[in-house]
Amino acid sequence: MARFWRRRLKEGAHARPEKPAPAASSNASQMQANVIDHVEEGILLVHGPTVEWLNPAARLMFPAVERPVGRPLVEVVRDHRIDTLAVRAREAGLEQAAEIELPVSGRRLQVRALPLGNRSVAILAQDVTRLRHLETVRQQFVANLSHELRTPLAGLDLAAQTLAGQLPAEGDARLFVDRVIQESQRLQAILLNLVQLAALDAEGIEVERAPFSVGRLVAEVVARHQERATAGGLQLRTAPVEDGIHALGDRGKTDQALQNIVDNALKFARSGDVEVTTGADDARVEIAVRDLGPGIPQQDLPRIFERFYKVDRSRGGQSGSGLGLSIARHLVELQGGTIAAESTPGVGTVVRVRLPRAPLTSR
Repeated sequence: MARFWRRRLKEGAHARPEKPAPAASSNASQMQANVIDHVEEGILLVHGPTVEWLNPAARLMFPAVERPVGRPLVEVVRDHRIDTLAVRAREAGLEQAAEIELPVSGRRLQVRALPLGNRSVAILAQDVTRLRHLETVRQQFVANLSHELRTPLAGLDLAAQTLAGQLPAEGDARLFVDRVIQESQRLQAILLNLVQLAALDAEGIEVERAPFSVGRLVAEVVARHQERATAGGLQLRTAPVEDGIHALGDRGKTDQALQNIVDNALKFARSGDVEVTTGADDARVEIAVRDLGPGIPQQDLPRIFERFYKVDRSRGGQSGSGLGLSIARHLVELQGGTIAAESTPGVGTVVRVRLPRAPLTSR
């Protein structure tokens, strides 16, 4: 069969290429036009300052001008920011993007300007109004839920603690009350995560930029979790840290992030050590939390910092809310830092936090 195809290709090597059938070409063009007409994303083709073509979705987004073709872009979209994106894309030869709220309709558009060459630019506009509304509703729901649950949970825990003090140390009644206390404390921990999540979602959250000692912070976090590690049969330790290493960021938010990371490591490490180490180069400080747990499958590793994502089936640890590492990521990135995880199934996991290093003059 291979020889047959080679012979056919050789025989036809000098043959003139066949021209596409006019009917097929016409059908393909008609199909493309139909697809573009039904795309929900608005598309405008602009040559210089003038609109040359736009699809029906763009006409619905920008209905101010009855006959937009041949008019300046700024007259069609009625927004100088979109016109500025087109100018920047044309001059720089690079894609430009921005989210813009239209002043009259109040709709929010995700706008991209793509340079096409020869002074032409394609404007792609996606209506994200509903998406942003749903994000706002979710944020308000989390904030309101956190506020409403705080009082009844505190009352439940107080009542259970009071009842436990009046019961003997042994017996079924004490066992059930202790379980109520344990579950109420677990709910309060989830509530705390929701409160932090609501605060991170709020606009204008303040982030401090000040040098702080990494060694002292790590020592405090390890000491705070030492009792829990001992109760679980684990050894929580830290390697000696050079006292002169300082990070530039928000100490309180870094503390919260490390607490979540260490808590996660203690939750899933079955035995052995959980180690917190620190290193630094000229620009960055790195804090690494390493556990000897079952590890994380490679297909799940990129998603462990997503909200509510859990890998309980593969790690076999205690159940959680799936918020701890997500909150840690937000807290670190707010300071201009990065967080990443490395894991080998059956060997363990290491989570690395990198923050800007304070200049030497700040010591």
